[in-house]
Amino acid sequence: MFLYFTEPLRAMGHEVETFDHYAAGGRFGALRGAEVLVKQIQDGGYDVVFYQTSGSEPIEVSLLEPLAAKRLIVAWNSDDDWQWESSTKHLARNFSFMITTYPDIYEANRRSYPNLLLSQWGCYPRYADFSRTKHIEFSFVGQIYGARNQACRFLRKKVGLRYFGLGARLAALGLPHIRGIFRFPWLAGRPVAFAQVHEIWNRSRISYTPLGSGLNEKMLQVKGRAFEMGLSGTLMLCEASPDLERYYDLDREFVAFHDLEDCAEKARFYLRNETERGRIARGYRDRTLAEHLWEHRFAQIFREIGVRNTTC
Repeated sequence: MFLYFTEPLRAMGHEVETFDHYAAGGRFGALRGAEVLVKQIQDGGYDVVFYQTSGSEPIEVSLLEPLAAKRLIVAWNSDDDWQWESSTKHLARNFSFMITTYPDIYEANRRSYPNLLLSQWGCYPRYADFSRTKHIEFSFVGQIYGARNQACRFLRKKVGLRYFGLGARLAALGLPHIRGIFRFPWLAGRPVAFAQVHEIWNRSRISYTPLGSGLNEKMLQVKGRAFEMGLSGTLMLCEASPDLERYYDLDREFVAFHDLEDCAEKARFYLRNETERGRIARGYRDRTLAEHLWEHRFAQIFREIGVRNTTC
């Protein structure tokens, strides 16, 4: 998130400064950490302030509410609005605008919360390499928890899925995910470094792309990876999702499955048919370049909040 909310803005010609609200909360406590942020905003002369929410805030965000009436302070909810009802909606009053990446949350709440905006994750192209030789047939990189553990083990058995990241070693041993197991990375498997995640996408012909939330695998989200790997040359294979079809065209720019058997069958098909796989991967890349870079996201946000030249 540090890269996504700094480098694309600088590439657009904006001046950017950062404030780590987690570090401030840990160092000073929630109240004092918020006071430090408020002072920086007051003294900094910023046109826009972006604040990443988590639903469990490290600082007392209610202190931002009076300032948000005078300055543009914009909350970014990441993919955390599975907790909208219990948490994030109660934060909205503290910000000038709040951005959700959930189309259903936006449609259901935009009238009750007129400061609610819909935006989306984007692609940061620095680490992408479309032309990289695809040595990995079918892969997943990320956290392997809950039902994802079972799905990865199933797809490994059926079609040779290779998986990388936190929880990968546990799955490779044929063991189910156990709550709290990530505290023992020597058993669960360790996280993959940011640049290496992109390297795996760059080298993969097909990327398994589960969209289920950590809370409930049947609750589909538009995950950041759907955009982040868009320039890698991989084929995105994910659950059928009307929300994702707002951004990419089914069977032209990505492929959807309905269950794990269908996922395995489609992976086999596209591994046997490189021409078709390459056609969809190119469509995925072209649409991402045209519409889904982080620069596109910020340009849209700035238009909606009525800002042109900005210091963030």
